[in-house]
Amino acid sequence: MRAPPATTRWCGMGFFQVINHGVLKSLLEEAIDGSRRFFEQETEARKGFYTRDFAKRVIYNSNMGLYNSVAADWRDSLFCFMGPEPPQPKELPEACR
Repeated sequence: MRAPPATTRWCGMGFFQVINHGVLKSLLEEAIDGSRRFFEQETEARKGFYTRDFAKRVIYNSNMGLYNSVAADWRDSLFCFMGPEPPQPKELPEACR
Protein backbone atom coordinates (compact mmCIF):
# COMPACT_ATOMS: atom_id res chain seq x y z
CA MET A 1 0.00 0.00 0.00
CA ARG A 2 1.37 3.41 -0.93
CA ALA A 3 1.33 6.30 1.57
CA PRO A 4 -0.66 9.35 0.47
CA PRO A 5 1.33 12.55 -0.23
CA ALA A 6 0.43 14.12 3.14
CA THR A 7 2.33 11.36 4.93
CA THR A 8 5.48 11.65 2.84
CA ARG A 9 6.19 15.37 3.09
CA TRP A 10 6.05 17.51 6.19
CA CYS A 11 5.08 21.16 6.05
CA GLY A 12 5.80 21.80 9.72
CA MET A 13 2.30 22.82 10.73
CA GLY A 14 -1.12 21.35 11.27
CA PHE A 15 -1.98 17.69 11.59
CA PHE A 16 -3.77 14.90 9.84
CA GLN A 17 -5.46 11.71 10.98
CA VAL A 18 -4.81 8.26 9.56
CA ILE A 19 -7.81 5.94 9.76
CA ASN A 20 -8.32 2.24 9.06
CA HIS A 21 -4.66 1.55 9.90
CA GLY A 22 -5.32 -1.58 11.94
CA VAL A 23 -3.59 -0.39 15.13
CA LEU A 24 -5.64 -1.34 18.17
CA LYS A 25 -7.29 1.55 19.98
CA SER A 26 -5.90 0.25 23.29
CA LEU A 27 -2.34 0.45 21.88
CA LEU A 28 -2.87 4.03 20.69
CA GLU A 29 -4.28 5.00 24.09
CA GLU A 30 -1.29 3.44 25.88
CA ALA A 31 1.10 5.39 23.62
CA ILE A 32 -0.68 8.62 24.52
CA ASP A 33 -0.68 7.69 28.22
CA GLY A 34 3.05 6.88 28.07
CA SER A 35 3.75 10.27 26.49
CA ARG A 36 1.70 11.97 29.17
CA ARG A 37 3.60 10.11 31.92
CA PHE A 38 6.91 11.16 30.36
CA PHE A 39 6.02 14.86 30.23
CA GLU A 40 4.53 14.86 33.75
CA GLN A 41 7.89 13.76 35.22
CA GLU A 42 10.30 16.17 36.82
CA THR A 43 12.86 17.79 34.51
CA GLU A 44 15.65 15.64 35.97
CA ALA A 45 13.92 12.45 34.81
CA ARG A 46 13.48 13.75 31.24
CA LYS A 47 16.92 15.34 30.99
CA GLY A 48 18.74 12.13 30.05
CA PHE A 49 16.84 11.96 26.76
CA TYR A 50 17.35 15.62 25.79
CA THR A 51 19.34 15.98 22.57
CA ARG A 52 19.41 17.69 19.20
CA ASP A 53 21.16 14.66 17.70
CA PHE A 54 18.66 13.17 15.24
CA ALA A 55 20.88 10.11 14.78
CA LYS A 56 19.53 8.91 18.15
CA ARG A 57 16.42 6.74 18.25
CA VAL A 58 14.80 8.39 21.27
CA ILE A 59 14.91 12.19 21.42
CA TYR A 60 13.46 14.67 23.88
CA ASN A 61 13.70 18.18 22.51
CA SER A 62 12.49 21.71 23.15
CA ASN A 63 12.26 24.54 20.65
CA MET A 64 13.18 22.24 17.79
CA GLY A 65 13.13 25.02 15.18
CA LEU A 66 15.05 27.49 17.34
CA TYR A 67 18.02 27.76 14.95
CA ASN A 68 16.20 27.48 11.64
CA SER A 69 12.77 29.06 12.09
CA VAL A 70 11.68 32.67 11.79
CA ALA A 71 9.55 32.23 14.94
CA ALA A 72 10.34 30.40 18.15
CA ASP A 73 8.39 27.18 18.67
CA TRP A 74 8.14 26.83 22.45
CA ARG A 75 7.09 23.23 22.93
CA ASP A 76 8.62 20.02 24.18
CA SER A 77 8.64 16.99 21.89
CA LEU A 78 9.44 13.32 22.35
CA PHE A 79 10.44 11.32 19.29
CA CYS A 80 10.79 7.54 19.25
CA PHE A 81 11.97 6.28 15.87
CA MET A 82 10.52 2.79 15.52
CA GLY A 83 11.93 1.74 12.17
CA PRO A 84 13.54 0.18 10.42
CA GLU A 85 14.53 -1.49 13.73
CA PRO A 86 12.62 -0.57 16.90
CA PRO A 87 14.66 0.52 19.93
CA GLN A 88 15.25 -1.97 22.70
CA PRO A 89 12.87 -1.46 25.67
CA LYS A 90 15.79 -0.28 27.84
CA GLU A 91 16.40 2.57 25.33
CA LEU A 92 12.88 3.95 25.90
CA PRO A 93 12.02 6.23 28.83
CA GLU A 94 10.74 4.12 31.70
CA ALA A 95 7.50 6.11 31.74
CA CYS A 96 6.83 5.05 28.14
CA ARG A 97 7.45 1.31 28.50
